Amino acid sequence: MKKILNLSYDLRDRYNRKVTPAISNLINVSKSKFNPFIIDLVRTPIPWQEEVNLKGSHHLMINVFGLPYGLLMNWSQDRALNLVRKIASQEEIDLKSFNLIHSHKLTFEGMIGYKLSKDYDIPLIVTLRQTDTMVFNKKIGTIKLFKPVIKRCTKILYLIPQILLRMEKIFGKSFFDDHIMPKAVLLPNIVDRKINVLKNDVESGSFVTVIKMEKKIVNRKNVKRLLIAFNQLSNYNITLSIVGDGSYRSKIEKWVNELNLHGKVKFVGHVNNDKIDKYYAKAEAFLLPSISESFGLVYAEALLNGTPIMYSKDHLGFDGFFDGVGVGVNPKSVESIKDGILKLFKNGSSYRKNINSLSQAGEFNIFNSYYIGIKYNEVLERASI
Repeated sequence: MKKILNLSYDLRDRYNRKVTPAISNLINVSKSKFNPFIIDLVRTPIPWQEEVNLKGSHHLMINVFGLPYGLLMNWSQDRALNLVRKIASQEEIDLKSFNLIHSHKLTFEGMIGYKLSKDYDIPLIVTLRQTDTMVFNKKIGTIKLFKPVIKRCTKILYLIPQILLRMEKIFGKSFFDDHIMPKAVLLPNIVDRKINVLKNDVESGSFVTVIKMEKKIVNRKNVKRLLIAFNQLSNYNITLSIVGDGSYRSKIEKWVNELNLHGKVKFVGHVNNDKIDKYYAKAEAFLLPSISESFGLVYAEALLNGTPIMYSKDHLGFDGFFDGVGVGVNPKSVESIKDGILKLFKNGSSYRKNINSLSQAGEFNIFNSYYIGIKYNEVLERASI
């Protein structure tokens, strides 16, 4: 069985332990055909907290010293690489025995994977994420630094359609056409749910959103503008259910009071993931005009329940997956969000019909673990030695 070295900066984080299990879910669907080994890098701002935790025979967790906001990123990458080599030697892990290296993000572990790939002549694949485009846009010189990494990759996975447009703009059309597009493979995050598209228990005018009520998330999910847009539609018979809870709930409740949205906005509270489908299914539409999204799991969940969606147009996130399933809006424009709500209210049946057609054609299968497992295993097989 071929051995895959997975390098990740995302499986766990010392300061955010409740990260999504997207990477571990992807690794799990490859286990029947490949033997994965995981090196999970965890940033710590304190040098003497660097340590290694062996999480079983095929999983190393390494605390790596690094500064926030990508400061001294190149130095941190070299330090992490040296730690990986040192610990591999100590744990008697033969790095040259791997058939493939998968760096699950380009702009940190991608560089580590690149140098190991060169040292041991092992093929390399990377995954493009929103974080990568942010690094390229903010750090001068990074584009030139990562061109050799991209050139060495045999495959480049990406989660969302819009990210390719960003990469073309960042690297230029010539480099993109020669070294990125020919290797690019769309591989979304896994969204395993029962498809409920054919259910027909929609409550007219009942909208829903799902958020974790923490300050940074609430601001990124654009909740205040959404509430202001609802306030400007007070003459319409529409309501908004907010599913979720957290320390910032009182702030959202304050906004609701200030906008006089009593009776228009309902706080559902926390709902377990296995119970949330009924809230999607009965809603006229799912609303989330986020400022930014890394993928947008909740949009896929809504569609699998037959529910039209509001998403941010021309932003990294869910835009570009399907046409006719909802409304794309400018997340920084209350007027655009308001118009989007009205379109969903007036044309909901048309959007649901399109969603049903896509479901019947099997288009939503791109999110399930079976489909992704087949596609990911094909990538691994073709890319490995």
